[in-house]
Amino acid sequence: MILSPPKLRSDLTVSHQQTAAGTVLVVKDPVSSDFFRFRAVEQFVARQLDGQTPLEAVRQRTEKEFGGSLSPEALSAFIKILNQNGLLESGESTKRNGTADRRRIRGSPLYFRVKVFDPNRLMARLVRRARCFFTPHFLALSATLILLAAGITVLNWSDLGENVSRLYRLSAVPLLVTIVLVVGSAHEFAHGLTCKHFGGEVHEMGFMLIYFQPALYCNVSDAWLFPEKSKRLWVGFAGPYFELFLWALATLAWRLTDMETWINYVALIVMTTSGVKTLFNFNPLIKLDGYYLLSDYLEIPNLRRRSFRYVGDLIKRLFTFELQPAGELSRRERRTYLIYGLVGSAASFSLLGYILVKASSLLQSHRPMAFLFFAGFAGLKVRRRFRRLFGGPSDGSDELDDGDDFSAPTAVSPEPEPKTGNTRSWKPWIVRVALAGALIGVLSYAHMELVVSGPFDLRPEETTDVRSPIEGIIDAIYVDEGDKVKAGDLIARLGGQDWQGGRGQTETEVTRPPSDPGPFRGSPTEAEIAAAKAAVSRAERQLNYAHLHGFEQPVEANVVPRIEREKALQRTLIAEKDLVETQRRLIALLSGAGPESVDATKAQTRLENPRLSITSPATGVIATSSRQLKGMRGELVRKGDLIARVYNLRKIAAEISIPEKEIADIQLGQKVTLRARGYPGKEFHGTVDSIAVSAQEGSGSGTPTSPRTFSREARGATRSVLVTTLIDNEFPLLKPEMTGEAKIYCGRERTLDLVKRRLARTVRIDLWSWW
Repeated sequence: MILSPPKLRSDLTVSHQQTAAGTVLVVKDPVSSDFFRFRAVEQFVARQLDGQTPLEAVRQRTEKEFGGSLSPEALSAFIKILNQNGLLESGESTKRNGTADRRRIRGSPLYFRVKVFDPNRLMARLVRRARCFFTPHFLALSATLILLAAGITVLNWSDLGENVSRLYRLSAVPLLVTIVLVVGSAHEFAHGLTCKHFGGEVHEMGFMLIYFQPALYCNVSDAWLFPEKSKRLWVGFAGPYFELFLWALATLAWRLTDMETWINYVALIVMTTSGVKTLFNFNPLIKLDGYYLLSDYLEIPNLRRRSFRYVGDLIKRLFTFELQPAGELSRRERRTYLIYGLVGSAASFSLLGYILVKASSLLQSHRPMAFLFFAGFAGLKVRRRFRRLFGGPSDGSDELDDGDDFSAPTAVSPEPEPKTGNTRSWKPWIVRVALAGALIGVLSYAHMELVVSGPFDLRPEETTDVRSPIEGIIDAIYVDEGDKVKAGDLIARLGGQDWQGGRGQTETEVTRPPSDPGPFRGSPTEAEIAAAKAAVSRAERQLNYAHLHGFEQPVEANVVPRIEREKALQRTLIAEKDLVETQRRLIALLSGAGPESVDATKAQTRLENPRLSITSPATGVIATSSRQLKGMRGELVRKGDLIARVYNLRKIAAEISIPEKEIADIQLGQKVTLRARGYPGKEFHGTVDSIAVSAQEGSGSGTPTSPRTFSREARGATRSVLVTTLIDNEFPLLKPEMTGEAKIYCGRERTLDLVKRRLARTVRIDLWSWW
């Protein structure tokens, strides 16, 4: 029992508020920053605790005021609760004061908070300079921009979906995290400045983890002291609304700027991240802005914890569990607790089900570490959810589920208003004018090098194809990949004994001596013509036999092995040649061939013999792979088929892909510097040797788009122009198909001209058509 009359602490902050349940008293402990709500009976009792009035007198006055009975035990229990919470002048407040400042790190693994600094003084300075954001004009302007941005997003949804794919790369992660933190800081400062604008105190900003996701937070619990409900709602709404405003600005910048500029890229990141965060922020089932807005609108603090406790009590009653007596609840409160509790419980257990299914799949795929992580997460969620549903009234608050009570150090006195006077220092203005003059001088008279950069691909200066001059079967390959050859060096030979024998017989017949009366000497007789016709018929029969019993049999059924098929091909080729020769002799006999026909036939034979040897037409390096060269032996090739490829690598051509908006400043002869990915520490130099006459879609690969294509997709496609430079490559380090980055130096220009050039290429060219 308390021996002396208790006294309520005099340093408590008190606010009277009118709610749907009547007048309530909101009390803030400035030491622990805890908040308490007293209803009518509690208010009356607390006002009687002046340190002089005995508890019996307080009890009698309360009974007289409310027309009911109040037992001494109930009054003592209430006084004991006040004392335990540090609201009475006793040792409890001193104890709480000693421990409050040490709670810089608080929370649980699922809801972890770290206080970084006390922003109250910073907020006091900023709020005076941010008054324009608390005017009806800003509200109207921002709302208009948000609606305009929403319309732009809907109309350009397909383009936005294609642009988002630019963020799916590892190099975008650092910039993405930085932008998320910057926008998140602006979001939290909007909460704090709004609270400060309405007269509240902001003593805590920091870093938090919600379900292992990083975020920032700002403690604006002082908003609960505002008697006006609208002010409390504005404090909770300011953060997501200001982030929506930033999202609207980013959307406009994304739509107006060129896709290849950094402004467009940053705007795209702000659009996507802020859009997704807004959906989570306004979700009332997650303890973020949407939850606090709903709690303030319904004027029910700790809505989440009370709703889950109410649903848990209903389940206890349904299964005849022991039920602790609950306080009086209005019909509105019961309906609110039931709806929110059921929806929140369903969402929580759905998340638990997903976690369990995911953990089961990880266990089946033999990933034990990931399974332990998900199993531990599920264990924490199940423990907390059941404690919220079925825990007793004495259970302490849960950092994850409650979180409405935060801790902060002792409040700092408001900053005094700055003194005003008639004297004004001219020094800041002098500095500003000097800086402006220096900037104008730099822009007008300083010159900088205009550099245009782009990716490049390497190609050999000269590429020579070694092709077969006639049909035949490759008998031998005499070179390998990487071999250096000169013009005229032997590359391959066409052969085969049957063919050589057939060709030799034909040559013998053609090259008879003049004294030998062969078929080409004098006028042909009927016997000679008959013999020639018989030879043609015989050659036709041999060719038909080769076709019937050779390679035209069903190969897919594996009837003819590969070696037998190649022999059949060789026999067929010889039969075709014999038929051609016999037909030629018959035609010569019928037309009365003379010595000049014999000479032509002999010359043709002499020409075809060297064609069996395939030589290199140019000097260079064999570029065809060794595997491909070795696989050609014994293969049948047609006239003009590729045998090998020879590269001249003494000079190598770099094809640089330059965006079409940068091509205007590039001219022949300008200096070029390259860095290949294979040699990042070495520079290669050259000059612009040629500029393509047409632009190509993408980075230089692919066919140019037709100039008559005026579709929306064609207008939005990125186009580039190929610029070629030749690089000396005597050693040779550079190899064809290597890639890297190149810089083209277009000359020195005024800094102001470079700024204007960049601005002109930042704004979309589509805007020109609007005027």
